[in-house]
Order: sequence, then C-alpha cells, then structure tokens
Amino acid sequence: MADNFLSSVITAILAAFFFSLAATVVPYFYNVGGTVFLLLSVRYVSTFIFASVLNKSPKKTKTKSTHTRLILISLFQALFVSSYMYSIKLIPLSLAVVVIYTFPIITFFVNSLIKSRSIDFLSVSALLVSLFGIWVLVQGDSSDWNLWGIFWGLVSSCAQVTVNILSRHDSVESGWGLVKYITVLPALIFVSIYFAVTSDPISLVSSEMLMWSILSAIGMSGGFYFFFKSISIIGPVRTSNVMYLEPVFTILLGVMLLQDQLGISQWVGMSIIFIATISLELWGKKYN
Repeated sequence: MADNFLSSVITAILAAFFFSLAATVVPYFYNVGGTVFLLLSVRYVSTFIFASVLNKSPKKTKTKSTHTRLILISLFQALFVSSYMYSIKLIPLSLAVVVIYTFPIITFFVNSLIKSRSIDFLSVSALLVSLFGIWVLVQGDSSDWNLWGIFWGLVSSCAQVTVNILSRHDSVESGWGLVKYITVLPALIFVSIYFAVTSDPISLVSSEMLMWSILSAIGMSGGFYFFFKSISIIGPVRTSNVMYLEPVFTILLGVMLLQDQLGISQWVGMSIIFIATISLELWGKKYN
C-alpha cells in the first residue's frame, strides 16, 4: 500500500520540495539587498530560459481556446506568486501561510461542485486538520492583523485555485513546453515593472543577488514542472492535498541550510500534516 501511495503522489511531493527550495533561498537574496521585483524578474526570466532549453517536445498547433486557457493560467500563477510575497510584507508569515494554504480546501470544494460529486467527511476533516497542522507548524500568531494582508493572502489562494482547476484539461499538456509558455508573459511584466520602479536597475544588481535569485528560479522551475505533471496524473484536488507538505519541506530545508532550530510545536505540526495527508491518500476518496 505504501508503494502505491508513493508512486501515485511522487510528482506532487517533488513539486512541494522544489517550491520549498525556491522559498528557502529567498532570505539569502534579501540579505544581500535584493528587491521583490528583481527576484520576480530573475525567477521568471530564468525559468523561461530553463524551460526553453529543456523543452524537447515538438511544437504543436494550439487552438484559440487553448491559447486563452494557457494565458489565464500564466496570469493567475503570476498573481499567486506576487500576492503571496506582498501578503507576507503586511502580516506575519505565520498568519499569511495559514490564509494562503486555504487553497487545497477551496480547490476540493470547487472541484466537487464542478464535477457534481458528493463530499465525504474524511476528506474534509483531513484537509482541515492539515491546515491546522500548518498553523501549529509555523506557531501561528494572529496578534498583528492587517486586513489588506489578509485580503492579498486570499487573492493568492484564489489565484492558485483557479490555476489548479484550469490546468486539469485535455488541452493543457504538462511538460517543459507548458512551463515555457506560462512564464513568458509574467517575465515581460515583472521585468518591465522592475525597470520602471528602479532608478538604477543594472548597477544595483550584484553577483550575490543573481546567484540566490537563480537558485530560487531553479526551485520554481522544478516546482512548476512537477506541479503541472502531478495535476495531469492525479488531478488538482489530490495534488493540492500533497502540497501541504511544502511548508514542512521549507522548515526542514531551513534547518539544513539556515541552521534554524525546531521547537516542539514544529515537530507536532509536521506530524499532524504527515498523518492527515497520508490518511487522506490511503483511505479518503480519490478525487482525480
């Protein structure tokens, strides 16, 4: 049973790991004086270049509806990333993570409504328990509420839900070609914004900034690739459920790379997330 579990969700686990890697190196980037829009610019430009080099599939003619769907995925994915970063500027990271990680629950309910499926109690309970596990993991602190921070966190969550639902379609073929397609427009947008808001955009960039932002881009590239691959295999609901492991990987990478120290609540939070995620995959309904 364990082998079947791992084989079915391995791509989602890899997506969670790579996304957490992308997030873990960001503190190094900020510590050397990097800005948000520089990070976004390098992330998306680098990811576009990586995907272009790695894409070996033949170019296929896309219909107008397919182009529209992919453009929407591109824009909503960029909205998710940028809103996430802005949210954690306005509210504590602990609160932002809990707000943003409502997207697996929302994806579950939206997908059930679209597919006219019944909702089982175990699935709902496991998703809520996973969210509670994240709150325990990050030692949730709601003492510094900011309505705009909450708002942008919810915008980020809803944007990711939209990406999840739009990506489960026959016209959306996972692979490096998809990653290349959905990163070109955000790359142009973020680069334009960076040059517009930065007085001296070239000379202010150091080699350390480029190094850490490119490492973050490598994580994002792998995350995008495996995330969309997972959706094509097990669907948006199960992929979103496994993505609850991303904060766990981020904490563990922080221990290895940043020498962070784990407290009791973090061990408890990780245990809750692992138990809830595995329980839902092994015994819950498989909402492919």
